[in-house]
Amino acid sequence: MKRVLSAFFCAILSLLVLTSHPRAQPDSCILGAFTLPILGGPGDAPVLPATMQGKPVALYYSTTVDGLYGGDIAAYSGRDTGTYTTIVQDGAQISDAPLMKTGELKLGTLDLGTVSMVRLPQFPMRSVGLRPVVGVIGAHQFDGLAVLMDIPHSAFAFIRFSADKSCEGAAARFPGPGETHLPLDAEHRAQITLHGVRRSLALDPNAAFNTLPATWMTTPDMKKDRNVSGDWPAPPSPRDETITLPAIPEIAGTAFHLQGSAGSGSSGDDSRGVLGQVFFEHHVVLFDYPNHVVHFLPSRHQRSGEGSALRFPHTLRNEGEDLMIRPPSGTWPLTPTYSGAGIQPGLN
Repeated sequence: MKRVLSAFFCAILSLLVLTSHPRAQPDSCILGAFTLPILGGPGDAPVLPATMQGKPVALYYSTTVDGLYGGDIAAYSGRDTGTYTTIVQDGAQISDAPLMKTGELKLGTLDLGTVSMVRLPQFPMRSVGLRPVVGVIGAHQFDGLAVLMDIPHSAFAFIRFSADKSCEGAAARFPGPGETHLPLDAEHRAQITLHGVRRSLALDPNAAFNTLPATWMTTPDMKKDRNVSGDWPAPPSPRDETITLPAIPEIAGTAFHLQGSAGSGSSGDDSRGVLGQVFFEHHVVLFDYPNHVVHFLPSRHQRSGEGSALRFPHTLRNEGEDLMIRPPSGTWPLTPTYSGAGIQPGLN
């Protein structure tokens, strides 16, 4: 596995010396990038290596969290500020959530400084290898960048693409042939049209499964026209009780569980659709946040090692003061070290 990843990254790095063409290629349109390994194994959500006050730790990376949250960090020079904020967790408001100050925090070698963290009273303390997972950091911290989540190859990257006109479409070309994409809304959810109705799918690698609300499948118009329009989902399999959406080519082969349907065994929020961890395990995913698009490419590559069901399946939103982590110079100090060119659909 190490040999495969080494060859993979060597091939990628060699592309960065190529000269620009009239229509710039993705590698020449990357102004900066910062790469990290994704820790854990099959079935785990993205867990990123970090240090706090020089000690090795790890953080969940979540697309449904708006800041930095965690548990007790006293062992890492974390301190209680004596102030509180109000947060919303999974739709329920929690008042008087303590605000902490971390010790010096680095994500890989990317220095985030001493930052504010909301302490959660029941944060699940887990470990990946010898690293304790002390918190969760949200994608909203980096929405000025493109974020690569390549779970099949255990690779993660922050990328800054050039806004030059010659680089239009560079993010779309970045994953390689076979790329498909969907627009993102203001909450970073993928937009689909299901039977003429605009719907939003959360892109959440911390959710175990792909799910759709059963109510999306039971509107009067759908019942009336299901045999005519061709827009109706493929019927559930008797064995696994899943459906597919053949009318949406970007995700036509993706199986969903119906949430909230009788006998589905699903519970929780039945108002949103989710592309979950099982989707991310089989796709290279590039979130182009500045242009409000998500790109993905199917992958047959499988993560090595053993997973521990490491996931943080919660939504968190801070309703108090702005606690976003911002780079000291206005832009993250990225260096050009990653390009996705060369990934072959269905082979990697």
